[in-house]
Amino acid sequence: MMTSEKIVAVVLAGGIKKFSFKEFWHQLEDLFSYREWYFRRGYKSLKEIKAMRGVGGKPKPMVEYILNTLRNTKEIDRIIVVGPEKEMREKIDPDLLSGDSNIKLIEQKESFGRNVKEGYNHAGEKYVLFVTSDSPTTREEDVSEFIGICRELYSEYDWICPIVKESLLKRYYRLFPRPVYKMVPDNIFPNDYIDEEEVREDGRVGFRITSMTFANLENLPAERIDEAYNIRKLYRKGSRDTLKTIFGKNVIRRYRQGLKMSELEKMLSDHEGLRLKFVGLSGAGTSLDLDSRRDEKKFSELHL
Repeated sequence: MMTSEKIVAVVLAGGIKKFSFKEFWHQLEDLFSYREWYFRRGYKSLKEIKAMRGVGGKPKPMVEYILNTLRNTKEIDRIIVVGPEKEMREKIDPDLLSGDSNIKLIEQKESFGRNVKEGYNHAGEKYVLFVTSDSPTTREEDVSEFIGICRELYSEYDWICPIVKESLLKRYYRLFPRPVYKMVPDNIFPNDYIDEEEVREDGRVGFRITSMTFANLENLPAERIDEAYNIRKLYRKGSRDTLKTIFGKNVIRRYRQGLKMSELEKMLSDHEGLRLKFVGLSGAGTSLDLDSRRDEKKFSELHL
């Protein structure tokens, strides 16, 4: 990807309709640890929600918000949406998909990792921007800022992961209370992202991972993507057990004592075989994913 080229974005809008006991157990864990209670019926990406920003008060499928954002981002050339194709065609605004639309719908596969690879293969590019469908608070300027960073760094890394610092999230805590991961930001990019007063006494800063990533997935199988996706919730017991198996039984203790960002990047890079870099964004919208009816109601009150 040269600095002047357009970007292909893959929107991950897949999901399942059926509700299992395993999913219910995960929801109970997340209710107590993350204060999240997921939408339980139908496809989450097609859940109709209403915002105050630019839609005249009319509810529309959640995925439409990110599609409009990407379509209005000048750096984006094509958009590929991976999800339940039939249902998406029935519910998404036909104007988004008709005529000379740059949006293409792709039928989802049987797992998150396979959806990621399906989108990546259809993109036909070495580096692809991935965006989830459940962060309708993402703005055009958030995407443009991240793409600008990626154009500066992509030749050195295979996987660029944007994060948002806790100080930017605090203004939204009343509407979207979210836990943060705490790390020592010894090599955050850009290097002036953290102000001295934002650092805790133990040297750590709180961060939240966003809904985007930029990656070269040529040599990463879907099974490894599924593995990473399944352990993303650090507070789940199953996630902690898996992390201990992969990175050693002291990994949680190391994290609590103050894991350096450079150490985490190296651990994940060595395990996945991808050169990883965390980068900081100046807007919080990309990390405010909607997971519950409470989030849905608060979303209508949000001003970004």
